[in-house]
Amino acid sequence: MEEQETSKIETIVKVSILVWSAALLTLSYWEPPSGKKIVDFDPTFIASIFSASTASLGLSIGKKGNNNGGAKAPTISNNKDTKK
Repeated sequence: MEEQETSKIETIVKVSILVWSAALLTLSYWEPPSGKKIVDFDPTFIASIFSASTASLGLSIGKKGNNNGGAKAPTISNNKDTKK
C-alpha cells in the first residue's frame, strides 16, 4: 500500500512540474495586445525541464511518420566484426 501511495505522490509531482513548465513556456512566448510581455527570459532551461518531465511520464513529443525531407534516419551499426 505504501508503494502505491509513493507512486501517486511521484506522479503528482511530475505532472505538477509538467504543468508549471508548460505555463512558463506559454507565457514566455505569448505577447498580449498591449505589446508588453508578461515574462521575459530565455526559455531554453524551462524547455529542457518540460522535455524531461514529459519523458519521465512516458510521453514522446515530436513528429512521427513519414520523413518528408527524403533523408533517412541515421543508423548505428556494430562494427566489431569488420576488418580494418
